[in-house]
Amino acid sequence: MQETATEHGVRPSQVKEVADSMFDFVAEVMSEGDRKRLDFPEIRLMKWGVFKVKPGRKKHFKKIRDEKTDTL
Repeated sequence: MQETATEHGVRPSQVKEVADSMFDFVAEVMSEGDRKRLDFPEIRLMKWGVFKVKPGRKKHFKKIRDEKTDTL
């Protein structure tokens, strides 16, 4: 980060803030998913890949949802 900061004439804390902002955005968008409908967005970050909820995690949410509806 120091090298990038020096190269662009900014503070290392600013470089870290920019780098962290990508992952903060991913976390924010992913948290907007709908657990009841098991609908979660996928996010593609250029040169980083696709971030998505794994099938096993969806299965876990479905199990929780089904257990709640069985007890009602």
